[in-house]
Amino acid sequence: MKAAALGAHTFGFIWSHSPEAAFAAIAARGCTCVQLMATPPHFDPWRTDAARTRALRDALSKNSLSLLALDLASNDVNLASPSADVRAFAVAAYAEAIARAVELGAPAVCIGSGRRHALFPGADAKLMDDFRRAFADVQAHAARAGVGLALENHPQGLLARADAIDAFLAAEGYDDIGIIYDVANAFAAGEEPADGVARLATRLSIVHLSDSPRGGWRHDPIGRGDVDFRSVGAALEAVGFAGPVVLEIIADDPAQGIADGLAELARAGWTFPK
Repeated sequence: MKAAALGAHTFGFIWSHSPEAAFAAIAARGCTCVQLMATPPHFDPWRTDAARTRALRDALSKNSLSLLALDLASNDVNLASPSADVRAFAVAAYAEAIARAVELGAPAVCIGSGRRHALFPGADAKLMDDFRRAFADVQAHAARAGVGLALENHPQGLLARADAIDAFLAAEGYDDIGIIYDVANAFAAGEEPADGVARLATRLSIVHLSDSPRGGWRHDPIGRGDVDFRSVGAALEAVGFAGPVVLEIIADDPAQGIADGLAELARAGWTFPK
């Protein structure tokens, strides 16, 4: 797989680095783009701070990084909650993230499908109507702001697998919403990532890479789990994916985890721009 661009996510850096330090560490590993996790203590999406925005934009420029998208922490928001108040809070949180994306010059905000009731799978259908309305509210906020939305698969989400994501976007007519496809999240949802890539094909906008053991859910450095990255790369080549590949690594030393992962990907036939 010859990737068009290499990026990394700041998620693994939120408790150990400031965003500026995370940008520097990510750039030092050869990345040219980044996703920013918008959660305290790393970055608070509820705060409007022009000086902070300038500092972050300057740090991105200094490290020659482009900002792909902002993400909210998935455990903080739930567009699929049976509670109207919780859904309203989630919509408001996404509206704040969209506003921060405008300030920072990020073209997109990552959006999830909320939290499903894992012990009550029969409740999924009951949650879908409220989720659809909440999702539409966020999409309206994004459209007014000129910011794109990218829907990410998540093993605890109402739309955990590629077929459910594809069906939802098609049914709702969301042709302008791309997909952030996370291979470790897919693996945790019981989906072979290569199959998910093939299903979503033309909708893919960003691919997240990390490793996880079969039957578990982790974002380990690549090579420490059971994800078949050779087959993932082949699937991406087969669908002509030309978007950025983002390493989202959770480790004691996330920068070293990125470096180790790149070495493993090279052994699996992946290449990245210099």
